[in-house]
Amino acid sequence: MTPEALMRDYEDLSTDAGFQFRFHCRRCDAAYVSRFQPCVQEVGEVLLAPVGELLAEVQHETSEEQIAEGAPEHESALRVAATEASEHFHECPRCGEWVCDECWNSAILQCEKCAPSEADEHEAAVGAAGDPATG
Repeated sequence: MTPEALMRDYEDLSTDAGFQFRFHCRRCDAAYVSRFQPCVQEVGEVLLAPVGELLAEVQHETSEEQIAEGAPEHESALRVAATEASEHFHECPRCGEWVCDECWNSAILQCEKCAPSEADEHEAAVGAAGDPATG
């Protein structure tokens, strides 16, 4: 699985303190939340805070350049989170959906929608046999 595909569909839970992302199964909507990754810039500000108010005044003057500098860190954190999440999701080669382990038919290597498990097919058959509308 390539993390880039997961990076196209996620929920950003990041704060000023760091980065965290939520990825969803496209079939059952089960969520996987990545581990929290502290923001290096934020950690640096905390470590340098005792230096004095002069530093604090400089840190609060945010320019567009400083905001743009955070983008690579966010992108890097997203890539790490997507790689982490990729251990919990599978891309169906038939429909292209990303699904969780519960929605994955590991015997056929497709999602349960494209390749229902024998248990799911049996359950559907039993349900249809007991349904007076189908009998």
